[in-house]
Amino acid sequence: MKKFFLFAALFAAATINAKEIVIDLSTGVKEVSVATDDATFSLAGDVLTINWTAATPDYFEYQGVAFPLDNLTKITNISFEYKGDGAEAYKPEGVCIYPYLRDSEGNRWFKKDFWPNALTTDWDALSALPDNCPWDGATYAFGEKPFVQLAFAANPSKAGTGTFYLRNVKLTVDDGTNIDNIAAEAKTTKVIRDGQILILRDGKTFNALGAEVK
Repeated sequence: MKKFFLFAALFAAATINAKEIVIDLSTGVKEVSVATDDATFSLAGDVLTINWTAATPDYFEYQGVAFPLDNLTKITNISFEYKGDGAEAYKPEGVCIYPYLRDSEGNRWFKKDFWPNALTTDWDALSALPDNCPWDGATYAFGEKPFVQLAFAANPSKAGTGTFYLRNVKLTVDDGTNIDNIAAEAKTTKVIRDGQILILRDGKTFNALGAEVK
């Protein structure tokens, strides 16, 4: 039973120390792989519309939008809602809409086997955390360098145009609290009073959810 309460306290502490960052969609800038391609945006309410143009016949260039990040570290999740325009000219395969993070070295990080597609015309809520760097070949692991951009880009198989939409784009980050320190504190200051777990720290008493108990 004591182990269960300790686990509950650690889980609550880890949850409290996660921070959600809402991306300001008005800060988006053009993200294209070749200069002849293009992407334009319009923001109406909470929806960003991205119109992309692939001008070259080369396969799998990308066109979309990138949002600046302030050298973020310890990103644990990306969540967003998106829909496409049906990608009529690209059926049956459609057009993938890749979310990715760009780090301070310029390398792009993607989620393996994650394929949001412009064939989807209804809003879809998704979440993912990148786990590989397939095209830029980083020689270090995800998260070892801070991130400077979050991007969403269409990846068409031929020249053409299309549209996709974004809303509710968010990042979850760990605020840097050391879980080992939390565990140490919980082991030495945890008490159970009237069936409730309490944590004593810095002369104050907190419940398992982190709220101070007077």
